[in-house]
Amino acid sequence: MSMGGLTLSNRIALKDVKNKRSVRLPLKNFIDPVFEKYHRSTYLNSDPLEFVHRFTDPWDQEAVALFSAVLAYGNVKQIRKSITDLLERIESLGLSPAAMIRSLKATSGRESFLRVIAGFIHRFNVGHDFYLFSRLISRSWERHGSFGAHLVSLVAIDDSDFGPGLSRAFLDWEAWGKEFSEAGEKSNRSFGYLITSPTDGSTCKRWCMLLRWMVRKDEIDLGLWATGSPLLPIGRMGLNPGQLVMPLDTHTGRISQYLGLTSRKSLNWKAAVEITHELRKCDPLDPVKYDFALCRLGILDLCQSRFRVEICQTCDLLRVCRFAQKGLSSRASRSTRS
Repeated sequence: MSMGGLTLSNRIALKDVKNKRSVRLPLKNFIDPVFEKYHRSTYLNSDPLEFVHRFTDPWDQEAVALFSAVLAYGNVKQIRKSITDLLERIESLGLSPAAMIRSLKATSGRESFLRVIAGFIHRFNVGHDFYLFSRLISRSWERHGSFGAHLVSLVAIDDSDFGPGLSRAFLDWEAWGKEFSEAGEKSNRSFGYLITSPTDGSTCKRWCMLLRWMVRKDEIDLGLWATGSPLLPIGRMGLNPGQLVMPLDTHTGRISQYLGLTSRKSLNWKAAVEITHELRKCDPLDPVKYDFALCRLGILDLCQSRFRVEICQTCDLLRVCRFAQKGLSSRASRSTRS
């Protein structure tokens, strides 16, 4: 194995593998450098959160964040194309995203949005799904001021995570959806794909991701559902980063397994909570801060689903990655036999 370009830590790791030594090391020592390297706004062009950053009004940002999050399934190119398409349809009304949401209180506003959303498709979902989704957002805004305020009102201060509150918010949406249906606005079966509740055992990846965007505050995340946000009533406590749950997609789920953060084969809500609990050992107050950086490893092909010695031996996580250690150990054994 070539030693060119390796850090001292990885040189030691390769030596340990060759000598068949297993060394237990704190994950924080290795995951923090990954966070520092990849949790940067320069990588936003590979993430749907980029679209939210194009707006400055907090209500526009909330609306675009909700749309972008629920559209975030499929490949990156397809996701970006669909978000762009949806925002261009809204723009064709001569309205900002927030103004479109508010316009849905009136029959004329609903008719206009139904017209421009016709023909919109994103994988399993069609335009009418996003019409109903927008109506539910509009109702949350009408009754609570924002969806964030709606959600925050349902999360107890001592709740370990936002899961119960999100499930309660979805129950409200379910009841309102029945009102819309009784008024003649039927929903498609595909609409249910947008609303995934923790009570159903789903990983709720898109909603966990949305919560990270809207609760954490730094150059990447917006903090619009945290205390002091204009989207919340004055004096209302917001959510805190300690109540977030790790979003598990193809990349973060796989890497979490590689790092031994969960032994579960099925990546469900329980696995997401378990992984979050393990990440609290790295940052007790902000365990989900690592999501964006770990996801970049997968999106940028810096961590793949198969062992690649030229990639794995230079990875910052080599010394704590069980997958890479197994691959390197196997390679070392073959080299010894030869």
